[in-house]
Amino acid sequence: MATALCLVAATAIASTTTEFLHSESALMWDIVAPLVGGALFGAQFGFLLSRRIDERLLKGIFCFVLLGIGLRMLLAMSVQAEPGEFHSGYSFLRASGVALIGVMAGTLSPLLGIGGGLIVVPGLLLSMPAIGGNGARAASLAVACVTSLRSIHLYAKERSIDPRIALWFALGGLMGAALGVQFAHLPGVSAYGQRTLGVILVVTALRFARDAFGPRVPVAEPSN
Repeated sequence: MATALCLVAATAIASTTTEFLHSESALMWDIVAPLVGGALFGAQFGFLLSRRIDERLLKGIFCFVLLGIGLRMLLAMSVQAEPGEFHSGYSFLRASGVALIGVMAGTLSPLLGIGGGLIVVPGLLLSMPAIGGNGARAASLAVACVTSLRSIHLYAKERSIDPRIALWFALGGLMGAALGVQFAHLPGVSAYGQRTLGVILVVTALRFARDAFGPRVPVAEPSN
């Protein structure tokens, strides 16, 4: 998980930079700011929790959570691609809800080795549809920069990262991320992305179910 976070970080940083420089940038800092604040707290909490919670129990819980969100994304109507007008109703209460999504995303990053996008994107789209598919995607990538880098910093102290694998992960992420942002702004891609995310969530839930409810893999004893 620690090494995989290097791929998340490289992809998120390259994508967010490209999005910021794009002529039709969907970055909205009034959404990103509370997300990042919540994610910073969540990343620290998730790292501490990873030392105390059983991994099978955790995956069992998120199996049902991700399955429910994935089915909701698949069955929901297609959201608009670009951000619409939502600022008039964007109150402190709504911003607090966005921060809570950030806390959940940040907590998952060190626990499961993900950047939090599996929570941020559906969380924003289901609670604030006017943000649009590209708005949710851009905000998710921005917060992934913070959650992944913070988690990498925490794991690096324990020397849990394999630098040889991490380097290739990072190079691949850097090359693909910029192209992905350009592709995401093409007409019709947002609706396709919504359905794809739903499928990914369902598949991830089934993968977690296998780990959580399947037979335990015996740990090999060290040889003398």
